[in-house]
Amino acid sequence: MKKVLVGLSGLVIIALCYWQFSSNSKTNSATQSYTSEIALVEKGDVARLVSASGSVRALTTVEVGSQVSGQIIELNVDFNSEVEQGQIIAKLDPQTFESRVLSAQADVASAKANLDVLKAQIASAEANLRLFNSDFNRQTELFNQKLIPRSLLDDAKRQLTVGESSLKVTKAQLRSGQASLAQREAALNSAKVDLERTIVRSPITGVVIERNVDVGQTVAASLSAPILFRIAQDLRDIRIDADVVESDIGGIDKGDKVTFTVDAYPNDEFTGVVEQVRLASQEIQNVVTYTVVIASENRKGNLLPGMTANVEITAEKRSDVLRLSETATRFRPPADGPEVKENSDRPNANAPGGRRGGANNLLTQLNLETERSEAIQAEISEEMRKVRESMGQMAQFDRNRMRQLFRTRIERVLKKNLSDDEFLQYEKIQKQQSSTRRVSLYQENSDGSLSTKSLRVGLSDGSFIEILSGAEVGDKFVTRLRKLKEDE
Repeated sequence: MKKVLVGLSGLVIIALCYWQFSSNSKTNSATQSYTSEIALVEKGDVARLVSASGSVRALTTVEVGSQVSGQIIELNVDFNSEVEQGQIIAKLDPQTFESRVLSAQADVASAKANLDVLKAQIASAEANLRLFNSDFNRQTELFNQKLIPRSLLDDAKRQLTVGESSLKVTKAQLRSGQASLAQREAALNSAKVDLERTIVRSPITGVVIERNVDVGQTVAASLSAPILFRIAQDLRDIRIDADVVESDIGGIDKGDKVTFTVDAYPNDEFTGVVEQVRLASQEIQNVVTYTVVIASENRKGNLLPGMTANVEITAEKRSDVLRLSETATRFRPPADGPEVKENSDRPNANAPGGRRGGANNLLTQLNLETERSEAIQAEISEEMRKVRESMGQMAQFDRNRMRQLFRTRIERVLKKNLSDDEFLQYEKIQKQQSSTRRVSLYQENSDGSLSTKSLRVGLSDGSFIEILSGAEVGDKFVTRLRKLKEDE
């Protein structure tokens, strides 16, 4: 019996030793069977890139049409022809319009001849009127001397009145003739203009990129001007109309740098700048986009109208800032990996990028005078109080509505109290801080375990992320753990 007890005791001791050895082996295996890959905190540039696509177009493209109808009898340009402003590029058959000009010229000549007749009639009427006036004066003197009866004086007066009326009628006819002449001269000018329009000239200096007619073709301009040519102005200066989705449009401003490629030259990279962000939106299949106009030079003439450009817009850029590889923010240790020691550092709610602070916190970064800053903060607090009172108990249920009213009132107060430059600076700080967040990264300890560290980060370009606080140049953070093989 004693031998059995001694044997069992030995087995228990052996089992305990094996369990302890096995536990230690697992622990050592957990801490020593992984090798880590790290990323260093360094200084450099971080930019947020927005990808989009659009079509290449000329700075100005003019559709050249015809304002008159007729048959094309001459074409002086073709596709890719370079033209100068005012150059003749096509002609229409002018015979019909030449006939109209001759007819209008004859009408003008007839109207002028009629005016000459009327002027002669006026001269005759004026001479008769002078004669009638002399006769009336003579008859008046004889009547006053009682040498003639009143009937002769009345005849002289009637004759004078008729002469005056005749002169007025002739002058009125002259004015009518002058109006008729002006009308016929206008018709002549119109006929000459139509004749001139049979010659189609280039309105700008550029390149013909489209020709839609041939010699012998008849164009009809009864309802709208038919398009004969499309001329692009100086293809050395081109534009790209890129469609950017609404989630990416924020931060894109005039002057932002752009790089783009086209399928025709996949190995070449072209540059440009944002010229305009159009306010009008487009909705296609429930996707809202905005047009961003990009200006670029095309000195070699490689870029042709209609090419599809794949663009990358540098919406925001930070230069010479602390940055870290983006992979460090995505790393999470495996469940059976090294021991993780949690640090107690937590984001400060009142610090920039925290959950609180708001407009008052941003105002402190504008370096305003103390009295002025306090006055603005007091006005903001008063507006927020009014919002709460106006919403009453609804403030507990409609938080989004209350936050929207807060933003509107705060913006109104700031616009009233800040200069344009100060308000732009405020918006810039607000935009920067709205993109900040807190992340927990992992650092490797000397014993093989990992410890967490909280960092405040900002702009990310997909490869690097901007570090605002929590790390210094040279700090190391784990990006990957690789399990060692048994023979390593």
